[in-house]
Amino acid sequence: MPISGERDDDEPIVYCAWDGTWWAGRYVGSISFEGHSLTIEPRFGLATLRSWLFEATSVVLTDAPGRLREDESFIAQLLASVWAHGFIEAARHGLPALRREVATEGATVRGRLDVPASLRLIATGGGQVVSIRSERSLDHAASDAIVAAYEVLRRWLGVPDEKWLPTRAKELLPHLMAVTGARPRVPTKAQLDRIRYTPITAGFASIAELSRQIANRRGLAADIDASGETKGVLLDVAELWEMYVLSILRKAAVPLTVIHGTRDKSATKKLLHSNVSGQGLGTLIPDAILLSGSVIKGVVDAKYKSLHPSASSPNGPQRDDLYQMAAYLGRFQAPVGIETWGLLAYPFDPSKPDTPHAEQNSPWSLDDRKKISFATLPHNSTDAVAKLRSLVMQLATTAVWSARA
Repeated sequence: MPISGERDDDEPIVYCAWDGTWWAGRYVGSISFEGHSLTIEPRFGLATLRSWLFEATSVVLTDAPGRLREDESFIAQLLASVWAHGFIEAARHGLPALRREVATEGATVRGRLDVPASLRLIATGGGQVVSIRSERSLDHAASDAIVAAYEVLRRWLGVPDEKWLPTRAKELLPHLMAVTGARPRVPTKAQLDRIRYTPITAGFASIAELSRQIANRRGLAADIDASGETKGVLLDVAELWEMYVLSILRKAAVPLTVIHGTRDKSATKKLLHSNVSGQGLGTLIPDAILLSGSVIKGVVDAKYKSLHPSASSPNGPQRDDLYQMAAYLGRFQAPVGIETWGLLAYPFDPSKPDTPHAEQNSPWSLDDRKKISFATLPHNSTDAVAKLRSLVMQLATTAVWSARA
């Protein structure tokens, strides 16, 4: 379950390393299969995840989840926060009022005449015709799914809406419920797939499907059956960390402009270009690009990993991440004479308070015009902004000094 609804990575939920150690990947949550369940809790705790969610989505999570068991409340809160954020994002331009055809009977034609239906009606001696007109309506399967999910989440959490539902969502839901009723029938996936969204309402497609699954009570750890089907909800924490870093970067990097590489398609570039056809190969999508006007100052990539040395990464940073940043700086670079820097941002690990070796010795030179730094960022957003601002100022000053030298 991506938070933004845009990522479609196919990564293992858990995997076994070369030394036989099992690791969890980028997800937390709970899934069940053939009567067994697997719950992956956030390694920095729910309070930290709550802080990141608030910073990245402005959605407030409650500390009082009500009657749910501990494991269930964890999943329910995650699910509610992601659902609320997705609903508000989709409704940025308004509710999903979609056009539909409405048939009416009468003595006059409204819209276009339905000839076969009118002939059948005339044959009965009614003296009326059937006409079809197009009108915008909230009365469709997506609205039913959203309202049904809201009702399920409200019962799961067991607290007043003020404790978990953002103000904007509270303003919008009554308009949907006025059309669907308080307890609409949960639509099927086929019914949702038949909806034809407009470009403005396209964002409702993913939130409608998530709502359908919530309304069918998918996701709680208690949903264990032996049907052979894997069920559950997993939250992409690596993406949440990326959104958290992006949020604090926008506050720390002022007056530089921050472009989100994942969402801003103009920020993507190809690693290679064919000398024959000119076709690009290998898309580069850094998490963030910092600009001063139109001049690239640096590239930032968030890593939901440890920067401390491990058996598989004895120097701290993983080799793939170094290659990735080197590729970014090869394509996203300042004009000749100006230094470009890259920053890899990791979460601070309270169990290892010492500053990692790679961070202590930052910046590292890729060549005489490109530098790479490593930083572990605090979980508290205020502290993280202060550290990142200091780092950005230091790197920007160094870049200017190098350009003048």
